[in-house]
Amino acid sequence: MKPSHIDTYEALLKQSLLVPELVTLSAHKNSEFLDTLNQWLLDTEEVMKKFNISKCAEIAGLRSKIIVASYNTDSKNSKRKRVFVVATSIIYDAQSTVLSVLEPIENRLDEAKASIRQLLGVAYQANMIDANMDFNLIIQKLWAEFSNHQQLKGAIAAILVLINQSDALRILAEEIDFSMSKKVLNT
Repeated sequence: MKPSHIDTYEALLKQSLLVPELVTLSAHKNSEFLDTLNQWLLDTEEVMKKFNISKCAEIAGLRSKIIVASYNTDSKNSKRKRVFVVATSIIYDAQSTVLSVLEPIENRLDEAKASIRQLLGVAYQANMIDANMDFNLIIQKLWAEFSNHQQLKGAIAAILVLINQSDALRILAEEIDFSMSKKVLNT
């Protein structure tokens, strides 16, 4: 089974939102910067490994630049200063690597959401939603109706090219608006 695009997106987004803190620590020459950056790199690498994203090797390569700076003895600068400079210089590359993975996933999710919203528009107009049913049953019933409907199953197939079915059901559950269903029923 394909890994969840939503889970991948959320985990990488969480990592990317920590970058401003790293930059601030570096700007203030905070003594915790090197340890915090190293932990962020390790955590980001682990997230990518978990979701089988090959760019984890790129993050590991960036960590290696910091390690090399700590071994270099040719410089007149102190070891700590050399490492600090190299560590600061790789933040941009690290966040670029994360964004290069994150953006295509975000685009897939946005496209799937737009298609699901269109399907829900049909469901609202066709009174396909029974608000008296259990929420999980509503989602399952809607998905089954979309999948079996001659004119809508093409949209389902297009969604499943973008994301897996469990992600599609999650998005369907997030996007459903019972107030829209009631409006259609009342008109």
